[in-house]
Amino acid sequence: MNFNDAALGYDESAFAQKRCAVELVKMLPNENIASFIDVGAGTGFASVEVLKKFPNAKALLLDKSARMLEIAKTKIPCATTIIADAEVFEFSTYNFDLAIANLSLQWFKDLGTFMTKVSSHAKYFAFSIPLKGSFKEYFDVFRNVKYPDIKLYTESAILDIIQQNAKVVSAKRCIINETYPNAIEAARHFRNIGAITTVNQQIQSKIAARLKAHQTPVMISYDMFLCLLKSPLTIQH
Repeated sequence: MNFNDAALGYDESAFAQKRCAVELVKMLPNENIASFIDVGAGTGFASVEVLKKFPNAKALLLDKSARMLEIAKTKIPCATTIIADAEVFEFSTYNFDLAIANLSLQWFKDLGTFMTKVSSHAKYFAFSIPLKGSFKEYFDVFRNVKYPDIKLYTESAILDIIQQNAKVVSAKRCIINETYPNAIEAARHFRNIGAITTVNQQIQSKIAARLKAHQTPVMISYDMFLCLLKSPLTIQH
């Protein structure tokens, strides 16, 4: 994944991230949120929406991409930004009213371990994640080609992980679609949000041939799971 190179085109292409940021904030509790961390903040979609509802909250934006955070900082000058991998980030000196992760958890290697960690340092955790079955129409373009698929979870698998770490306050599913005129334009969506995996030259040639040959419209469909959790721990802020 190359999120630094995708930073400049990200806001224009990240239609699902925009929609989910709005929907996640609608799920937040009405009680005051004084501080929050945006995990995998990207260019700050989720943080902008949180601050619309809680304008006085202290914001910490965490992302591996320096360029993404530079753009986020232009939107939220008062925010603190940290360039780091969320999976290895040391939370021990922090406690938050809220942690939010908007379409970032699908890139994590060990979701269960991260859930345990974040639940120990945030009263609430709101997240959105694409489920297994997302992008089916796009992947169908590459039948019999070893396209680098994204490892996605089923809803039941995510709930199994959650139940070990926190209490579900609310959860919902939503389908977010965008149709592109051909496969090349659809592929450009993933490139512009940084979701491109490096493959060897032989596979890359096959992918390029399929993209060029597929000249009919292609839908990109995100089957999204949105969830608000509450930590079972009593956290002192």
